[in-house]
Amino acid sequence: MVQTAVARRYAKALFDLQDPSGIGSTAAALRLLTETFAASREFRALLLSPVFTKEEKAAVVNQVAAKAGCPPITSRFLAHVVRKNRIVFIREISDAFGKLADQASNRKAVQVVAARPLSNAQQAAIRKRLEQATRGQVDLAVQVDPDVISGLEIRFGSRVYDGTVRGQLERLRSILTRT
Repeated sequence: MVQTAVARRYAKALFDLQDPSGIGSTAAALRLLTETFAASREFRALLLSPVFTKEEKAAVVNQVAAKAGCPPITSRFLAHVVRKNRIVFIREISDAFGKLADQASNRKAVQVVAARPLSNAQQAAIRKRLEQATRGQVDLAVQVDPDVISGLEIRFGSRVYDGTVRGQLERLRSILTRT
């Protein structure tokens, strides 16, 4: 909980510093840094090791940020995060920044769970209906889970619309076991 609050504060500070044209490149750079931090044990060890100075760590992060093409303000921000020993929260900072960027552009990340893979036409129809309902652009992520049996489960934000057979059976079971 504390790390999420810290990450949100850092993400909000970075977002407030950004020029609107740099938000997309900053979000991409944060995602790249997050992926590198998660995937590379050596990179993670270097950033977390007390052997290296904070300036050396910041120089490495700046090199990664430069390769990602992020704006100079983002590079300075990342160096600050390293100096404050908050680089372990990079995934949470990246996620929080992504949410702020989506809100600013009126984009919503929507996760759809289906029993079988959806065709492109089905995904386009779902996306169109969701964009009409939310009055914004929708980034659709489809996940296949055969356990839902049939139907769709749609998640965006804290809302969940469960139209699956599995969900109906669970609701029926809870009603029957209450009596």
